[in-house]
This record gives sequence, structure tokens and C-alpha cells, in this order.
Amino acid sequence: MEEWDHFLLELVHMEGRGDFTLQETCWGSAGCPNAPEFRCEDCLGTELYCKACTVERHIENPTHRIEYWNGQHFEDTNLWDLGLRLQLGHPPGEHCSNPSLIHTDFVLLDINGVHNVVLCFCECQTAQSRTTQLLRMHWFPATTLEPKTAATFRLLHNFHILSFESKASTFEYWQTLARLTNNTGLNPPKVSS
Repeated sequence: MEEWDHFLLELVHMEGRGDFTLQETCWGSAGCPNAPEFRCEDCLGTELYCKACTVERHIENPTHRIEYWNGQHFEDTNLWDLGLRLQLGHPPGEHCSNPSLIHTDFVLLDINGVHNVVLCFCECQTAQSRTTQLLRMHWFPATTLEPKTAATFRLLHNFHILSFESKASTFEYWQTLARLTNNTGLNPPKVSS
């Protein structure tokens, strides 16, 4: 029974700020003076970071799920709301000299849910097509004409293997993604082509 108590204590410990109750400044960038209020559900560990450091740490992981400490408990937020902007056609973090208009309504399906992402396509002279830019991110576009939705390659692989083993339909898989995104059923995700 001792192990149960230990596990339960740790789970309750993680529901709050855990080991970071007294942490007053972010440990992200060296010398970051901002308050640590955000943590990632998908990264290893339970460290807290400020908004800017959270966005910086997730430039290559735009589908990670983020929680915000509101002073009493954690509530769900996302990298879109925190200001993460993705530039396609260039290495992560590199700026484009001729980006497209910002697409604020792009939807990305991944194995942990449905995500809104903000992105710009590259429109430099040597830029590839928008479809190619998405494919090189390992994102499969829903359409080749002005894509606004894509699925990650790992989601497609996951569904492929799952459908062999469990015979899950596409609809059932979509319902699972919707529940992973918001399990209340009050705000189901919407996807456009």
C-alpha cells in the first residue's frame, strides 16, 4: 500500500506547480526575468517557463499541448495563442525575406489532437510550391489548391497501423482526435480543406 500512497502523492504534486512553487523567474533563456507560468504536457519533465521561452522551445514542436498557471490551477492553452508563428520553406527559426501573408486559420492534425497553427509560406524566388513546403515539414496537405489543413506523417502512419490491427474506421479515428483536443464535447474542432 505504500507504493499507492507514493504514486497518489506524486500525481497530486504534479496537478499544481510541483517543485516549482517558489520559482520566481523563468529558467529558459539565460537571465530571463519573466515569471514562469507555462508548462508543456508533451515535453519531458514538469519545468515551468515564461511565454517567450515556451514559444522559443517549441518552434520545432508546434503540436505540443501547453498549460497555463492562472494562480490557482493549470488551464489549457496552445502555442497559437502564445504567438508561435511558423515559417515554411526555411530551417526552423530562420526568417524568410519574402514570406506570404500570415495564415492564421491553418489546421494541423497530429496524434495528440487537432491544432490551429499560424504559418507563412516562403515566396522567395527559389521557393517550392506550397504543397512541397508542407510535405517537407512532413505534413500531408488536405488539398493541393490553397491548403488550409494538413495531417502529420506520423498521424497517417499511426492511423495506417491502427486500422490494420483494430479495424478502426476513419470516423472513429477522427472522433478520437476530437476527444484528445477537447474531451468535453462542447467545442468540437472544425477543419477546412
